[in-house]
Amino acid sequence: MKGSEYRLNIRFDLNDPGQKRIADELRGLDRKEIGSINSIAVRAIGEHLDRLLRPREHDFTLDDIRALFREELRDMDFAPREQASAFTPPAEMTEKEKEANDRNVLETLDMFS
Repeated sequence: MKGSEYRLNIRFDLNDPGQKRIADELRGLDRKEIGSINSIAVRAIGEHLDRLLRPREHDFTLDDIRALFREELRDMDFAPREQASAFTPPAEMTEKEKEANDRNVLETLDMFS
C-alpha cells in the first residue's frame, strides 16, 4: 500500500449476465460527463455497505411513510373555504367591451381544446 491509498482490483465474469451488464455499462459511460470509474465504484460500494450495515437508516417501512404523512399533514387546514364569486361583467357594456369580452372567453376556451 502506497501512502494514503488502498487498492482493490475488480474482475467481471463476462459469462455472468449480471456482471456482463455492469461491465458493459461501465465501458459505455462518458467519463468527461460522469467522472472516474473509481469514484463511481467507491460511491456505489459505500452506499451498498451503508444499506447492509445500517439498514434502518436507509429503508422505509409502510409505517414510516404513514408517520411522515401524518406529521406533514397534521398542521394543514382542510376546512372548505368560501369561494370568491366568479367575475360577472357589468350589466351595461359597450359593443367594444362585449366584443373584447367575447374574444377573451373564446381564447380561454381554446386553451382547453
